[in-house]
Amino acid sequence: MTIPTDSPTKSTATIQAEKPATEKADKFHAAMPQIPGVSNVPPGSSGTGSGAGSRRLVQIGGIIVAVLVIGIAIIWWMKSRPRTTVDPSPSDAALSETPVPEPPPPSSTSPAEEGTNVAATTEELSKPWDVKKFTFAKPFTGERVPAMVVRLPGGELWAFSLQEPYGKCELDFETDLSRLSTEYGYRAGHPMVVNPCNRTVYDPLKVGSLGGNVWVRGEIVHGGGLRPPISIDVQVSGHSIVADRIE
Repeated sequence: MTIPTDSPTKSTATIQAEKPATEKADKFHAAMPQIPGVSNVPPGSSGTGSGAGSRRLVQIGGIIVAVLVIGIAIIWWMKSRPRTTVDPSPSDAALSETPVPEPPPPSSTSPAEEGTNVAATTEELSKPWDVKKFTFAKPFTGERVPAMVVRLPGGELWAFSLQEPYGKCELDFETDLSRLSTEYGYRAGHPMVVNPCNRTVYDPLKVGSLGGNVWVRGEIVHGGGLRPPISIDVQVSGHSIVADRIE
């Protein structure tokens, strides 16, 4: 039997050369040892999928923790926020039980006299030799000066500063005539103004000169005083005796 020449037969060397190269590589590649509990999964393969499930659980747990933290922060903020309290409006019964203050008693001075130096009332100085101490406030400086006003026998009013002129001693109104004689050495027939520091006696019924054409009440009749007491002008306004100005 004749074999056709146009269908050449492949040689053994040609068939061996056509086998995949992987068979040669696997033939000489050392097998990995089998370790208990370790899966011989080549790199890049998906394996059994347990790693992806673990990551999913971690993500869900992180979301839950974040929600809890935000919720706790909101609750803490609401509790720590200052609360404004609104006083309840009083009921009509409570308003009706509130006592109504009584109006103040009428003042003895008129509105025009309020804030002025009211020395006394006309009732307080209704008789001769009635006296009243008061405090005079100087208009510009506001200095408070102790003073006294006297109703003289002729009806005239005399007010003066109780501060000694050019000194610090306080003057006094002496009505004890025997004391005027024994302690001050002056026999008088009516009350006098005295200086207990230097034993000067001033007569309210006499007028003394300050030099030139200036005359003031309270002439010195005994002692070494330098001048009469400092005078304060007064005037009657309604039932009030108001101190106007000081020397």
